[in-house]
Amino acid sequence: MALPKEGVSIPSSSQFAKLQSGVNKFRILSDIKVGWEGWKNNKPFRQEGNICKIKPEQVDMSTRTGLPNINYFWVMVVWDYREKRISTLEITQKTVMTPLQDLENNSEWGDLNNYDIEINKKVVGDKTSYTVQAIPPKPLSKEITQAYEESEINLNKIFEGGFPITE
Repeated sequence: MALPKEGVSIPSSSQFAKLQSGVNKFRILSDIKVGWEGWKNNKPFRQEGNICKIKPEQVDMSTRTGLPNINYFWVMVVWDYREKRISTLEITQKTVMTPLQDLENNSEWGDLNNYDIEINKKVVGDKTSYTVQAIPPKPLSKEITQAYEESEINLNKIFEGGFPITE
C-alpha cells in the first residue's frame, strides 16, 4: 500500500474549519470577532458587532425553521489539529459559545489563546449536541507558531465578503 496506515486525512478545500462528528481539537490564535450573518440565495453576508442590523426582508427564510436566516456568530483564527493547518473557525452554536465564554471568564483558565479546546459534536438522529473541554495549558509548538507567523490573515475581510486568510 502506498499510503501510510495512519495519520492520513484529505484536507478540505475551504479555509474554514468545520465541526465534524466526534472530537474537534483547536488552538485559538487570534482575538474573536463577533457579528451577524444573513443568508440570501445560498450565500452568506456578514455584519460586525453585537447588534443585528440585518432586516428579515434582506434574507431567505430557513428551510429548517421557517424563520429569517440570520445568525449571531463568532469568528476566529485557529490551528486545526485534524487538518494540521491554520483555519478560520466560525461558531454559531450557543452551546459552544457559552462554555468558551465561561472558560475565558474563569480565573483558573483565562485567555482562550493559552490552551487547546476540544469541541465534541454528537449527532443522534436529527439532534446535534456539543460539549466543550479545555486542555491544560501548554506553549504553542514551533510548527503552529511558524504557520501562524507566515500566514496573511485579516479577520475583518469576512465582513467585506472576502476570505480572512490569504492563500
